Amino acid sequence: MDHKLARGERAVHWIEEYCVYPSGPERGQHVRLSQEQRRVLRQIYDHPGNPHPPLFGSLAAFVALLHICGPEAKQREFRPALSADIFSVWSATGPDLRAVLKRDGERILCPQLGTHFPVAA
Repeated sequence: MDHKLARGERAVHWIEEYCVYPSGPERGQHVRLSQEQRRVLRQIYDHPGNPHPPLFGSLAAFVALLHICGPEAKQREFRPALSADIFSVWSATGPDLRAVLKRDGERILCPQLGTHFPVAA
């Protein structure tokens, strides 16, 4: 991944490479974010100090994965507000992510990074 890209664009690229649609007719296929979803991600990650509405649905699941095992996992300062259930997050994991994640009851863990979803308050 090109580290010269803006943070929001890196998030878009990571999600499209590693996440799959969690439900619907495209279930299991790699995600192709809409222009609106891309705009939202750029707004959130390129301007993290600005308020943003909580994320819901599949976009929230993709962002949760981005923070469990993606390029946002190592940083702790910024976590976007999101509302996602464990089933949706687990269903959005593609084969590459399933290789590094574990499901433990109501949590999804990345043992290598020491991260998990949901994040404890």
